[in-house]
Amino acid sequence: MALRVCRAPDDRACREEPPRLPCTVMQEEHGNTTTGITAAQREFVSRFHFEDPEGPEAARFRSAYRLDELAEAGSELDQLLRLSEWAYGQFYLFGAPTMRTENALEILPASARGHRFYCAHYAIVFCAAATALGWIARPISVRRADEKRRLSNHNVVEVWSHERRRWFCFEPTYGGCVAISGEPVSAYEAGRRWFTEEGRGLEMLLGPRRQVVTRDDFPYLLRNYPEYGWTQIAERSFSCYACLAWVPSNRFFGAHGDRSIETWDDWPDMYIYFGAESGWSEDPDDLPPYYPVP
Repeated sequence: MALRVCRAPDDRACREEPPRLPCTVMQEEHGNTTTGITAAQREFVSRFHFEDPEGPEAARFRSAYRLDELAEAGSELDQLLRLSEWAYGQFYLFGAPTMRTENALEILPASARGHRFYCAHYAIVFCAAATALGWIARPISVRRADEKRRLSNHNVVEVWSHERRRWFCFEPTYGGCVAISGEPVSAYEAGRRWFTEEGRGLEMLLGPRRQVVTRDDFPYLLRNYPEYGWTQIAERSFSCYACLAWVPSNRFFGAHGDRSIETWDDWPDMYIYFGAESGWSEDPDDLPPYYPVP
């Protein structure tokens, strides 16, 4: 399968200089009217560290796990749901991690050896896989309104859909994505629907078969992990969308050392949105993270 549009602007390795998003390069070459992104969006893009899908680590990850085969058939959403289901299936124990790493090339072998990981690692693996296949993907650290620490309660990933020209929110811990009445939505749209309309029409679409889970199905049991118990989709699965924090990197092949996507203070350039406090009054297009991609 041919890689998509998110490529490094030249042949230098990612570790020497993080690749810029294509819309940033286009803007420099053709002016603001070409991309239509705002000054705030340009600032957000400029501080984001993008992985190069053609770099050596991405190529090794793509080859080792035969990721191309997951994106050979069906619509773009089918491919991404298949990838989310794949990431979900790569973990065999759930709970407090028994190994400290945020490198996708280390997480999966460690999982196969019996190490235990949390939702953050599901998100890292999915984000790395989507990026290695050429999608623009980014992790989000989400938190409930009553959480006082600068830590996540859960981790999700947004991916830019080239077919539908918008951001989709994926839940690799569940093997699916978030949707409203069958249409995938961004993390902001999911949070706003949960907190302002009591979750009307909000769904989880699980796997490429698009099994639908709604509020009427809560608690929806997913998997009974040894020593942990059942993971489930429930009220708390969406209440954690009260606060959204975009981690400013999708480079998960060892580029960031000991920094964790769960720990906000590890990322000075993180963009944090307290939706439950602001009343979700903004249009998504007005938020810096929701820049368009050419």
